[in-house]
Amino acid sequence: MIKGPLNITISLLLSLLWALPCIFAGNISTDVGPNLGCHLSPPLITGNLSRPGDIVIGGMFLIHVDRLYSKMDFKNRPDLKCQTMQLTSDKVLGCSFQAMIFAMEKINANSDLLPNITLGFKIFDTCSAMRRAVEGTFWMLSGGSKSIPNYQWQEKTHLAGIIGDSGSVRSILMAQILGIYRYPQISYFASSPILSNRNQFPSFFRTIPSDEFQSRGLAQLVTYFGWSWVGLLAIDNDYGLLGIQVIKEELLMSGACVAFVENILTNLPNRNAPQIVKTIRESTARVIVVVSATFDFIPVLEELLRQNVSGKIWVASESWSTSALLTSKRFQEILVGTIGFAIHSGWMLGFTEYLNSFHPSKYPDDDFAIDLWEHIFSCDWLEKRNNRTTQECTGGEKLESYITKPDFRLSFNVYTSVYTFAWALQSLLQCKSGSGPFHEGECANISSFRPWCQLLHYVKNTNFQADDKTRIFFNHNGDPPAIYDIVNWQLGTSGDLEQMLLSAISAHGTCGRITNRIHAYCEKLQPSSPGPVDSLRNSQESADLACIRCNFAVPMFFVNKVINKL
Repeated sequence: MIKGPLNITISLLLSLLWALPCIFAGNISTDVGPNLGCHLSPPLITGNLSRPGDIVIGGMFLIHVDRLYSKMDFKNRPDLKCQTMQLTSDKVLGCSFQAMIFAMEKINANSDLLPNITLGFKIFDTCSAMRRAVEGTFWMLSGGSKSIPNYQWQEKTHLAGIIGDSGSVRSILMAQILGIYRYPQISYFASSPILSNRNQFPSFFRTIPSDEFQSRGLAQLVTYFGWSWVGLLAIDNDYGLLGIQVIKEELLMSGACVAFVENILTNLPNRNAPQIVKTIRESTARVIVVVSATFDFIPVLEELLRQNVSGKIWVASESWSTSALLTSKRFQEILVGTIGFAIHSGWMLGFTEYLNSFHPSKYPDDDFAIDLWEHIFSCDWLEKRNNRTTQECTGGEKLESYITKPDFRLSFNVYTSVYTFAWALQSLLQCKSGSGPFHEGECANISSFRPWCQLLHYVKNTNFQADDKTRIFFNHNGDPPAIYDIVNWQLGTSGDLEQMLLSAISAHGTCGRITNRIHAYCEKLQPSSPGPVDSLRNSQESADLACIRCNFAVPMFFVNKVINKL
């Protein structure tokens, strides 16, 4: 332990850092006492939803993607208003926080899991704002109605840990705070490889694989199809730059050649699309790997349309491989035939029925539920008219008619995160005195456990089976088994672009090789003319790389079957 002046300096520095959110977010008070100057009051917390319980689990979600800032006059606390609910491939990102509530209701109704213990929750909307991520974290740790760093309103906190956030940058910020206290944090969508660093993030876990596995897997997917002349396109943040670097290294090691590497520049309104498309048009590479988010890739697609560039094979990262927005007829000619990795789609028993029966009248105090309803059906709720439209909600609208093809990939990760906490608490509850994992065989008390050491131990060692038989556990870095779905964008019978599930794959070992589980995939492809065997040699086969081999040229025919031209 550090002693003396250096220790005092570090403690003072940490105190100042913890105080920053209050300094910039609090209201100025001019109350002056005998020993006090002016001070800052902590802000009131908005954009949240709570339900009490014996044990509480926090949840950070990107429910709204846009926000409005009030003008800063240095007299009042800068205000931030969340707006515009996120739409995704399963129509509404609200399904993700509903998955948390659904999981808790199932656990509370299960007499075999945490008997006589009720789980509660605290859900917070980050609005994609760093400030909100910090504010929500301290609010949950404080346990009161205000956010105060390094302070608890209650003598005994019932907070077990926090689920979230969806973005890597916000999750890193949260993990730096929670890591100090060693509170367990489980993210459902933060995939940055940086978060695998146990020295920096000692209490961070996630139910989505690290991007490192995805990058190696995408490179092996390209190699599997024998594509040896490839272009690379990446967004200019950690997600894109680190991911494309690994892909490039893997491709070069496999003997493939990289035609070009271009970056989508997020600081430019056009995302550097004209230059990117110029490079694509002039290159002879017909296969392009894209590591980007949907909204940043759209300007490139629009420029491809403007310059009439098509006939390319797109290999997609999980951020856009299941995007409903990109399957519109506008981009159909460009993107048909796309193949890529997607977050593994698990099965949650009863979740579809739960959503179909969802109605704001069941949750009168839930503003998120009302906002969700208004955004889906473009109407104003009866008791809380906001003049967004002239149409009034009738209350007779049915979600069942709206979510026709549910895709609950993100929701499944949230669901398994909740169950991870539940099974960790169950292990803590079932501990027998004398054979416990702590000092001299001691066990923790379920009513007064310490999340930072006792519950953290059980989260690290969690191992359970989800509803769809997926095994959930973490390695020494807090990462789950790397499981992805392979999806292919094909024209359906109606003429619309559909994302077809081809297989699920899992990575084993540090080398990140792929175990292929494409069931009779090659049998579904009937080539119009005989071709040579694919370029991967049988000598490359190993126990952890068991791939189906097709007796014809898969690389060209794969897309030729869909587009009928290349």
